[in-house]
Amino acid sequence: MKQNVHRDIYRFAYDEATNDLRNILRSFEELCAKKNKVEKLLKVLKPEIGLTEEPNSNGCSERKSHLPHCVVVTRITVL
Repeated sequence: MKQNVHRDIYRFAYDEATNDLRNILRSFEELCAKKNKVEKLLKVLKPEIGLTEEPNSNGCSERKSHLPHCVVVTRITVL
């Protein structure tokens, strides 16, 4: 009887963990799909918004604005 109770507890914990892992995997796949869409969008929009230059070592792109002594720093990170 006591061993049966432990087995049920372990089975419940295993089922919960398996369900959580499925949810994490589903979320991960959705995020990967969104990441791919954003990468494609950035590839198309970079010339339109003036981000043709490559980022520096910090991952930032700098460009001068129409205001004197003003530099716009943009950081776009795509993993």
